[in-house]
Amino acid sequence: MGGGLFQPGHLIVVLVIALLIFGPGKLPELGSALGQGIREFKRSVEHLGQEDTIPQASGTIPASQSSAAPTPAAATVSVPATTGTTVVCGSCQASMPSAHQYCTSCGSRLAPS
Repeated sequence: MGGGLFQPGHLIVVLVIALLIFGPGKLPELGSALGQGIREFKRSVEHLGQEDTIPQASGTIPASQSSAAPTPAAATVSVPATTGTTVVCGSCQASMPSAHQYCTSCGSRLAPS
């Protein structure tokens, strides 16, 4: 019981099984798709961290500081108002890039524009 889950022998077995399942022609495509997925995930995490540092508009209380009980989000929020490349959430009025499908502040689903 030594080195944990990813010992060299285990990795070789996983690679052989992947080679048998996907074949030698598909492995480069599979690796490329996996790399693109990881890069996109990292970009979205970095982008989410940048949005957290944006100051709130004056006169509004962030949802995390609100003393009112949270209301359940509707399945689909009304069509958000678009302003250039950003959209405004119909539920919490937060602005975010138009590529998002869900509000980064309240989690409501944004209706397609």
